[in-house]
Amino acid sequence: MNLKNIDKALFEKLTILYVEDDASTREEVSFFLKRMVGTLYTAENGQEGFELFQKHKFDMVITDIQMPIMNGLDMVKAIRKLDTKIPVAVTTAFSDTDFLIKAIECGVDKYILKPIDMMEMTAVIQKCTSYGYMEQKIEEFDSYSKFILEQNASFMFTVSDGDLDYANTHLMDMFGIQSFEELYDKSLYFLEEHKLYQKENWIQYVKGHENRHYTVALGEEDKRYNLTYKHFDEISKSVFIFKEVEPLALV
Repeated sequence: MNLKNIDKALFEKLTILYVEDDASTREEVSFFLKRMVGTLYTAENGQEGFELFQKHKFDMVITDIQMPIMNGLDMVKAIRKLDTKIPVAVTTAFSDTDFLIKAIECGVDKYILKPIDMMEMTAVIQKCTSYGYMEQKIEEFDSYSKFILEQNASFMFTVSDGDLDYANTHLMDMFGIQSFEELYDKSLYFLEEHKLYQKENWIQYVKGHENRHYTVALGEEDKRYNLTYKHFDEISKSVFIFKEVEPLALV
């Protein structure tokens, strides 16, 4: 990897823990990483590293193996008891199979051979953290989207891969339900040719007629709603939106 391929926006947001007992190596690598990442914490041994891990939130851990007081693999074992997802890379001069097996058993994601090639280290950091960064952005967007949907006066719910995964408060109140699962037990009345017809499995019925718009009601004498359905193939998600309309006279 060269510097042109680095995701600068990603690196600027990263907080990295780097653990190395050799002072010259620690200083050399730290000098490089401080110019690349948002925040860098360093430690001289596994015990110091683990104490820092308990105090701060990190996006990735990079550690040496052979260190006094607590070695790198023991530190990784301790970290994994607190966090099973954080990416961990080890820097080592060992490349034998037994070592690799031990490292994998401890929960190590990547290893970087010494002497350390800074571009190789950069590539490992980007590969290890990019997924977590995107996952975080998705979660942030999901929270933002749900906030917007809650403020919307429409009644709506979404289905992902066939499972109901979100319903705004307005819709929950409209149906008088406390949980998503209860929605499947509710029937709807559909206005067809000036008459109301009750349908039990109405979610599947609507999904089978995607390009239609419906006028529906919870009961024969209840408010009427325009029901719109849209499926998005690229994200395997469907949206159902109810908008209140003036009652229609039954014929």
